[in-house]
Amino acid sequence: MKATKITADELKEKFEKKSNVIVLDVRPQQQRDDWQISGSIYKDIYDRLQQGDSTVFDDMDLPKEATIVTVCAAGRSSQLAADILADKGYYAQSLEGGMKAWNYAWNTAEASDDTLTIIQVRRVAKGCLSYIIGSGKSAMVIDASLDPEVYFSLASTRDWNIIYVSDTHIHADYISRSIELVKVTGATHLFTENADVDYPFVPLADGQQLRLGDAYIKAIHTPGHTPESISYLIDESYLLTGDTLFVDGVGRPDLKADAVQTRRKAQQLFVSLSKIKGLPNDPLILPAHTSHAIDFDNVIIGNKLSGLVHQIELLNIQEQQFVASIVERIPQTPANYLQISAINKAGQHDGIDPADLEAGANRCAIA
Repeated sequence: MKATKITADELKEKFEKKSNVIVLDVRPQQQRDDWQISGSIYKDIYDRLQQGDSTVFDDMDLPKEATIVTVCAAGRSSQLAADILADKGYYAQSLEGGMKAWNYAWNTAEASDDTLTIIQVRRVAKGCLSYIIGSGKSAMVIDASLDPEVYFSLASTRDWNIIYVSDTHIHADYISRSIELVKVTGATHLFTENADVDYPFVPLADGQQLRLGDAYIKAIHTPGHTPESISYLIDESYLLTGDTLFVDGVGRPDLKADAVQTRRKAQQLFVSLSKIKGLPNDPLILPAHTSHAIDFDNVIIGNKLSGLVHQIELLNIQEQQFVASIVERIPQTPANYLQISAINKAGQHDGIDPADLEAGANRCAIA
């Protein structure tokens, strides 16, 4: 029996509605280890599927009342798996386009107070986190990683006008959509002063303050992960840290750097983290990435600064030990990072399909 297909948008809707769905991953183990759909189950049958083995699920008992969605890299092996399950009487569907299509699935979570609302827009597979800060009738978008229409629609439903757009740094794991968003909205494009990019922007000095509706946003230069890294302190209560500080680690300083440069950038990172640790009011830290697949739970990914200082060992050691520990713990280099960072420096990706470059794990953090 030929099983049907399900699109990434349709699967996203099922998650949002809390439907009875089981996602069954049939990729090779290494691909699953790189990135996956949150809550999915796994069966190591990829090679057997390629060999035409129809007995791959004979030892597996799945609930017949659930929709079983099979997933692979691009949708071919998952179709084979779904067909076998359909022959066994399950309602099975294959994720059309596989993980390459799921790469752009997203959801949101919010933090708010009497003055502002922060919408965290999350690419659920890759763990990219972007933000819409709204206050009064105005909004600012930071680290846009999805189609501009996503941000425009979310802002429009709140009756916000996007007046500022910025990135926290030159990203190396996804193609920034900030320039496209500026073109759509007419917003002012902000970035760190002296940032080494090939497109025009309005520079922000360290400590410079912006007014957004009834809120105030302060630019804080935090180099280390990259030279132009910048964090945004919002009303002294929220800090968007980009790839400088995560909820489970700190940024890596080695990309596009030799051994000597890596140590120098690690020293800069230590200084930047010390600057962050010295902030008053224990702000909520909101990073640009998370290292795991994201649930459809509407729970914001972030933590109070005090909580991170308590949890992350690297925030509690002296500079010399910090640099040595960072160098020892550098993870595997992200795929395509040189090409992606070059595209983001240039500010255009004409003729390039971002999905071909962005698929795979996020490796920006050192824990």
